[in-house]
Amino acid sequence: MGADSRHAGILDALRRRGGYAGIEELASGLAVTPQTIRRDLSELAGKGLLRRHHGGASLPSSIANTDYAVRHVENSAAKQRIARAAAALIPDGSSLFLTLGTTVEATAAALAATHRDLLVVTNSSAAARILGATPGMKVHLLGGAWQARNGGLTGATTAELAARWRCDTLITGVGAIGEDGWLLDYHEDEVAVARAMLAGAGRLLVVADGAKFRRAAPCRVTRPGRGALLVAEEAPASTRKALRAAGVEIIAA
Repeated sequence: MGADSRHAGILDALRRRGGYAGIEELASGLAVTPQTIRRDLSELAGKGLLRRHHGGASLPSSIANTDYAVRHVENSAAKQRIARAAAALIPDGSSLFLTLGTTVEATAAALAATHRDLLVVTNSSAAARILGATPGMKVHLLGGAWQARNGGLTGATTAELAARWRCDTLITGVGAIGEDGWLLDYHEDEVAVARAMLAGAGRLLVVADGAKFRRAAPCRVTRPGRGALLVAEEAPASTRKALRAAGVEIIAA
């Protein structure tokens, strides 16, 4: 079992056990040594995804963030590759919309490591924090209703504020990508913001790991067309065919 899978397993175990688990039970459940679990807990604590205790670990005080924390470590190596590939498509001096999502956060970190002089408009407090700490970045965090589960701002106010901007590129993640090429998500208030950003963006750049092609979500965001870019780990042949027929460029990461 790789580190990414173990980290996701640890967070899932803490959630299922009511927020706390001991090192020995984590090691037994994941079939690894206690020493391995201790290293994993240190890494996860360093990312703020759990709290270390003598003999075990607990979830952060905000239980609502647990699912989002799990997504942070799921498929993280692929998300890093996708993020680097997406960042390479953005020239210095660009203006960007960034939506919510763990792959978008990874892309924000990749941009912070390689770029300067970007203007960023986002409803993600995590992306704003990452890029705001980088010299030369101009970051505008949109107001709105606060979401504890992912540190995002959403709703009608956020969508209205997003509509005031015009940016070169919208970088967005998705909850799922349908076989017909539709971008889908789970929360209508987040979709409203993404649509407002899309209306003001010169081009669309979607970042998606392979899991997004195996999921279903109820809210339609958009069906990308000519000029859109998809940076993805993998995609089923039927989805690739639908996207390419619509004029979407697919970049494997």
